[in-house]
Amino acid sequence: MILTVTLNPVLDRVVEIPDFRVGKVNRVEKERIRVAGGKGINVSRVAKVLGEPTLATGWLGGRTAGFIKERLKKEGIASDFVSIAGESRLNLTILDPVTHSQTHLVEKGPRIFPSEIKKLEEKIGDLVRKASVVVFSGSIPPGVSENIYNSLIRLAYQEKEDIIPILDTRGEPLKQGLQGRPFMLKPNKEEMENLIGKSLESEADLIRQARALVKKHVQLVVVSRGKDEVMVMEKKRLLMVSPPEINSLNTIGAGDALVGGFAVGLSRGLSLKEMSALAVACAAASAEEGREKPLSLKRINRLKDKIRCREARE
Repeated sequence: MILTVTLNPVLDRVVEIPDFRVGKVNRVEKERIRVAGGKGINVSRVAKVLGEPTLATGWLGGRTAGFIKERLKKEGIASDFVSIAGESRLNLTILDPVTHSQTHLVEKGPRIFPSEIKKLEEKIGDLVRKASVVVFSGSIPPGVSENIYNSLIRLAYQEKEDIIPILDTRGEPLKQGLQGRPFMLKPNKEEMENLIGKSLESEADLIRQARALVKKHVQLVVVSRGKDEVMVMEKKRLLMVSPPEINSLNTIGAGDALVGGFAVGLSRGLSLKEMSALAVACAAASAEEGREKPLSLKRINRLKDKIRCREARE
């Protein structure tokens, strides 16, 4: 089973506003989607499509919690969240078909209390024993230490030595989470730069920093770079994976789909090339549909056949 931990779940609303203007009255032409979101939930969604057992957990509260649970149930995604006093967040994405722009309005999330943190730790300690892979991803809500992912990864190893933890976050939670020694890390180029505190001007610079992470903290680093090749690095190999050409509708969630593909690949024991091709196909299918339609396993498999992986020298 793939266990996903979403500390800051969200109700994602996507609307379309032609010629959107800041500081003006803008009328919504249509609502595109309203969906249960959060990075870990998105990973569970991909695992479900690929036919892998998955369970989503984290904190949920308020009226938003009921909607998220209902949507997950309709999608056939099992969940076991810790109830909190606060109201889970609502995010808004504005798509402008005239300028082809995307504007994201992102809430911080509810304040989490110490008793609620303890309840989640107890739940994860129990659930991780039944999992092969656990994915920790996304932002952390107010009231939670930036060291939370470090603590949760260590807890996962304590409960199950052979568990495979994946970390996908940014900023200080990423920096501190690395100390827990997750198996896999999935940053993008910007997150890598924030992690080391300087710009990475060339591909060679990016490769050197990824190599440093593999030597010191993790066994696998996957660096997403938009439409450019995905960098997949382990201790003795570096793969550069070319995404297929698609008509991208909405890239929100594509990085999570990438993580979902790797989580499934690691759970099934696929080779590095096999799981890399699967993961990049999942990301492409997600960007292509923009979450307005359920991901199609048939489409993922077709895209996978178009992906090329090349061994690269450092």
